[in-house]
Amino acid sequence: MSSSKVKSSSAILNILIIAIGVIFLFRAVIYILTLSGIILPELLGEWNDAIVGVAALGGELLVSLVLAFWCIVAGVAMFKEAEWAMGQALVVLSIMVATGVDPVIALILDPASFSWSDFSGIINIVAFIVGIVGFIWLLITRRRYD
Repeated sequence: MSSSKVKSSSAILNILIIAIGVIFLFRAVIYILTLSGIILPELLGEWNDAIVGVAALGGELLVSLVLAFWCIVAGVAMFKEAEWAMGQALVVLSIMVATGVDPVIALILDPASFSWSDFSGIINIVAFIVGIVGFIWLLITRRRYD
């Protein structure tokens, strides 16, 4: 490929990475509002119990904030075809897969026990699917970043 030719980016993957980043940011904001008592626990039901248990260790809140930031940065940089964007996107996508392994395994092993009202689990499953598909897509199309 000649250096003067403009590289074509995968706009759909870039948008998905940014969208997942915004969803993780929304989830982090919900965690913060719930932990600070601004959102009433009755509105969140079981999700609030899960948040309080995990947030005591700082896990989900910090992971959501970090993933949100780096997903948005990677998605925007991939639109600009930055040289480092593919590497960053691969890291972000692999972390998205890692965050979704537990709910996906739970859904496969016991579909009846999975709660479709658990937004956190649904977000992780969507991130898992986007992570796997995006990771494979970037590996297949990696030559455009050479």
